[in-house]
Parts: sequence; structure tokens; C-alpha cells
Amino acid sequence: GGSSSSSSVAAKHPGIRASGGGVGGSGGLPGRGGRPVVHLKPELPRQISLDLGHPWIYSNEIANITDLTVHEAGTVVDVADANGDGFGVGVLNRQASIVVRRMGGLEAGADVTQELLRRRLREALAVRSRAFPTGDHYRAVNGEQDGLPGIFVDRFGSAAVITFESVGSSRLELLVQEELTRWMGKLSTLAVHRMVSKKEKWAQEGAEFTTDIVKGEESRISVSEQPCIFEIDAHHGVAGNWNFAVEGLRRDLIDCLPVAGSTVLDAWTHVGQWGTRCAKRGAAEVVLLEESLGFAKLCRDNVVRNEVESQCTVLHRGSVLEELKSMATSGIRFNCVSLNVRVKYERYFKQREGQFGRWFKPSLKGYATAVMLGAQVTSRGGYLAIVFYLPIRDEHWALSLVKDGLEQASRTGSVVSHTIGVSEHSALASSAMDDAWTPILVCVRLH
Repeated sequence: GGSSSSSSVAAKHPGIRASGGGVGGSGGLPGRGGRPVVHLKPELPRQISLDLGHPWIYSNEIANITDLTVHEAGTVVDVADANGDGFGVGVLNRQASIVVRRMGGLEAGADVTQELLRRRLREALAVRSRAFPTGDHYRAVNGEQDGLPGIFVDRFGSAAVITFESVGSSRLELLVQEELTRWMGKLSTLAVHRMVSKKEKWAQEGAEFTTDIVKGEESRISVSEQPCIFEIDAHHGVAGNWNFAVEGLRRDLIDCLPVAGSTVLDAWTHVGQWGTRCAKRGAAEVVLLEESLGFAKLCRDNVVRNEVESQCTVLHRGSVLEELKSMATSGIRFNCVSLNVRVKYERYFKQREGQFGRWFKPSLKGYATAVMLGAQVTSRGGYLAIVFYLPIRDEHWALSLVKDGLEQASRTGSVVSHTIGVSEHSALASSAMDDAWTPILVCVRLH
């Protein structure tokens, strides 16, 4: 990838130099070399979080927000606190709720060069190779945690999926592709999801991202998880991507449950992960329920691929909730029920700023209803497992939602597992990121 690609990335990213020294030791002087400076407001409610390394600065925390309109998304900026002292370096998107994503470990005025970014990518890839010495399926680059805001890379053997969650980060696509190829060799498939909503709002049911298969002929990607193998389809967008953190939690839970010989319901099955794993572990009968036709087709293929079709029935229905209602009414019960409730992003008047754009956040509306219906189709002594998506500081809501749902179903139960999806696949850039949303898995044994 010689200097031509380096200079083209530099041209796309104002403030990134094609070459030169690494981190400049300028004592943290904001605005050195003419770089734009973002000034924080005094006495911010989140000041302690920012001091502790929270990488996101929201639009309502910036004093000179109107001055930043002239700078395009992806511009590298210096950050200064209310006293004018250096507060790091970040990547700007004036139109987003997260106006600045700070790049950890850099003082204001530091050089941000091609070499620096390449080094960070190489370090991230090397760290994951050491963390997963026996496997080649894992999250290889984890955005802010690796000092590469908005850039996520998932590796699936010889295939990879890159997700750019911010408009500015997608300008580094060429650089990321080069480093991936250097590290992995020839890629069988490379899929790229790019945020194209200028305001970075997750408000269009997936249409805020575009997806391209940039290497390979096939959009289907194989996920190896012994003894199972699954296929996902990159054309299903970010919603269809494999979530290593969630799937790790669910796989570990199944290993603790008595699924052999049992009946299992896998609601919102996605590509059949829960049900197929249970079937492989000796479940007698498995029903996989899905409302997306694309996911249901993949699920059917995965059931056949794993040679468990004699135990499995795949149901495609217009509404999972309606199907659960009719199962409950018909008196159908299962020993083990999984609810992998589909995340919906909705407008919420109190959500001034946040991870999913101004006014938008994942909805919590359907959870209690899903738990109620799930409990109604779980037998006495059976297990009900639910995946929630919540901000870390509010993860206790998961237990409240379970309690509400069980009360509505007139059932009682005891919690056997309560785990959070912050793992080696998805650690946070800072312990102060208590407003970051994360998957939470709760399992209850019903009485």
C-alpha cells in the first residue's frame, strides 16, 4: 500500500499527516499547528467522567459549538477544558450527538499521523491474537478501547467484517483494509458497514448504514464455534452481525443448563444460535421462532448445516410476540425458553444526547411483555433466559423488568445467572463509560 494510499487518507482526514513523528510532546498545547480547538463548558455534570477518560464529548458540553460548523466530519481537533488547558485530541463530527470522540493516550497538540494510526491498528490486532491463541473468531479491533474511535473489526477465520460507527471513522477504510490484509493475508470475504447518517442517528432501522462486500463473491460468512458452525449474511447489515459478547454469554449459560432431553424455545432466533446449540447438546425438541424472513432462511440452513433438523422446527411468523401469545393460550410449555429480544431504536424526549444520536435510544418498551409471555410458555422448574440491552449504570433494570414480567404472568422464579457483556471481545475504553449500552443476560428458574 505505498505512499499514495497514505496521502489519500491524509487528504480525507484534515489534521492527519501522511508522515512525520508520532505523538508530539508539546506539553499539551491546544491548537498547535493551526488545528481547530474544541472548548468545553465550565462545570459540566459529566466532568468527572471526562477526567477519568470517557472518550465521548456531547454537543451540549461544548462552548464554541457554532464555531465548529465549518469543519467537516472526520477533522482531527484539540480539546481544551474551561480553563484553556489541553484535554486531549479527538475526531470531530459537528452534526452528531457525540461531537468529539477522543483518541485515548494523546495530549492536545500531539501529531496524529498515518504511522500512529497504523501502530494502533497493529497493536490491537496483535493483542487479540494473543488473547485468543487457539482461535481465529473474535473481535479484533474494538473502537475507543483501542484508541481508534468508531472502528470495529470482527474476524471470522479468513473473513472479516469492518463496522464504522461514525462518519469520520469510515475515512480510514483504506488504512484498515491494508492493515487487515497485512495481518491476515488473503481475505476470503471482507464486508464493510459504514455509518452514512450525517447526524449518526440510529433512527432508520439499519438504513443509517450502508454495506458493501469489498472482497469475495459471497455475502455469507461462516462462524465456527465448536461443535457448531453458523452462517451470517453481511447484507443483513449491523443488526445481522455476530455479537461475540452476547454469544459468549449465551454459550456459557447453555453449558450450565440441563438441556439434554429437554424441550427448547428459541424466540427471535436470529440465525439459530441458541436452539442449534441446545440441539447439539441433546435437546429432544427445539422450536426456533423468527419474524425476519432473511434470518429464518439462515436459521433453516444452519439447522441443516449442524445436522440437527430431526430435533428442530423453524417457524417464521409476522410477530414473535403474537406467536408466543397463541402458544401460551394453547397451553404449550417448554423446559427452556430463550428470548433474544430484537433491539429497536426509538425517539425518546429525555434522550438529549447519547451513543445513538440526539433523541434516540434502544426502546425498553417490549421487554416486560416479552418476559411475561416467555414465562407463560415456560414449564414449572424450567429456565427462562433473556438478553437485555441497557446502559451499564442501569443494568439493575434488567432484574426489575424480569420481576415485572413474572408478576404480569403470575409466576415466581429465582435468578440463576446475571451476566454483563463486557468481555475480552468488548471491553470499554474507560470505567467511566457508564452510559454505554451493553448486553445483559438474565436467566431465571421458574417455580
